[in-house]
Amino acid sequence: MTKRIASLFLTLAAPTLTLAAEVGHAEKSGLPPSLDQGLMTGIVTLIVFLALVVILTKFAWGPISKGLAEREAKIRRDIDEAEAARQAAEAKHQEYLAQLAKAGDEVRAILATAQADAQAAAARIKLQAQQEAEESKERTLRDIESSRRAAVAEIHQQAATLSTAIAEKILRRNLNVDDQRELVRGALEQLGSN
Repeated sequence: MTKRIASLFLTLAAPTLTLAAEVGHAEKSGLPPSLDQGLMTGIVTLIVFLALVVILTKFAWGPISKGLAEREAKIRRDIDEAEAARQAAEAKHQEYLAQLAKAGDEVRAILATAQADAQAAAARIKLQAQQEAEESKERTLRDIESSRRAAVAEIHQQAATLSTAIAEKILRRNLNVDDQRELVRGALEQLGSN
């Protein structure tokens, strides 16, 4: 800050000092006294300038410096706040991306579970259908076997009844060969009609 003041002082005082040097040179050279007044004006101007610099430094420079420092601090705070907001936004963005990836993983897991459940249900339904078909087949085979046994039992029953009837007829009458043939043929016809 002191360097700035000195620089400002030299910039403003240089023309005055140059004029004063020329006036001093003019007296030696025998120039008129009007130039002597120019030296006096330069000195007064320099004194007024120095007084103005002292007054401005004492009363105005402090508030100006303070205002500039406050403005610089505010700008730094604003920059820091903007950086913090940017970092917070970046963190939120990363959090959002992580949540999005997690949601994608969850969706894939749900789809995989649903697909596995569907395959398990299809396998279960297929197995159940196969079991029901096997049970139906076994039931049908049992029914067929039961019907066959019943038919065989009925045939045996009819054969026994027919044999008994034939034996009764044979015993009732004395048969010759033609009668026996007629009796067997009649029994077979009777068996065929049942």
